[in-house]
Amino acid sequence: MNSSDTTLVPMTEEQKFFFDLRGWILLPGVLSQDEIGAMKAEAYTADIARNQQAINPRQSFQGTLQTLLDHPAVAGILAEILAEEPFHSDDFHAFRCENSFITIRPPGWSKQERRDGGLPHVVRPPQQANAMRYQAAGGKIFAGLTRVVWELEEVRAGQGGTSFLSGSHKAHFSYGGPDRYRPNISDSSWEKSIREMMEDYSCPAGSAVIFTESLLHAANDWTNPDNPRCAVFNCYNSLWAQWHRLNLDHEIIEAMPPKRRSLFRGVWQIGGENSAYSLENRSL
Repeated sequence: MNSSDTTLVPMTEEQKFFFDLRGWILLPGVLSQDEIGAMKAEAYTADIARNQQAINPRQSFQGTLQTLLDHPAVAGILAEILAEEPFHSDDFHAFRCENSFITIRPPGWSKQERRDGGLPHVVRPPQQANAMRYQAAGGKIFAGLTRVVWELEEVRAGQGGTSFLSGSHKAHFSYGGPDRYRPNISDSSWEKSIREMMEDYSCPAGSAVIFTESLLHAANDWTNPDNPRCAVFNCYNSLWAQWHRLNLDHEIIEAMPPKRRSLFRGVWQIGGENSAYSLENRSL
């Protein structure tokens, strides 16, 4: 699918079943080769400039990469799992984008470069009641904080993609650690068993992975010798909750089309219609 096609692709019943069952779904081969080439060029250029401290990372979404924020292949799914029918519109999005960043991992990259050392983690333990947790009620999914990962290079299972403990987004018991509120499995005596149960994926360049942040997930060593990992991570939430501080500058958002701008509007509903982004009405 080309991102110039603005017709949203609805979530299928099969996708709902597996998303609810596992907490994640894979959309293989969404982008065209032309789109992949342009986006990879922007991502690698931004990474080099960032390493040289030549640009602010927030500037990475001024080109074609910003079309991933509300790509038709994922926008319909996000509307299904993050919003209710009364808030759907052709003029604005029924959900919000909270955070966007690019990850480049060359062959040999180690998960120890992360602060958490690649420890399986969640936004908040799903057995707790909180605004970010995954819920399914009345035949409807409410996915809380949701992440979309766009893989711009090939990913091979077992060679460094994101891994998931499928089903853990609906866990009712702790992960075996000393602190039931801890959003990771540190100090759990079950760590080895948990890691052995985690799943990952293979996909061609131009694929998207959608998962709830209530799902235990982890970074892994990138051992694919044939290409780096080049991925764009976009995080979404409902209209009524916020986890991340916005990391895109106003000038970049202001230059976007009006419907895309609505992804970054303020987090409120009562007292008027909240549908349009502006400097006075933006998430912080």
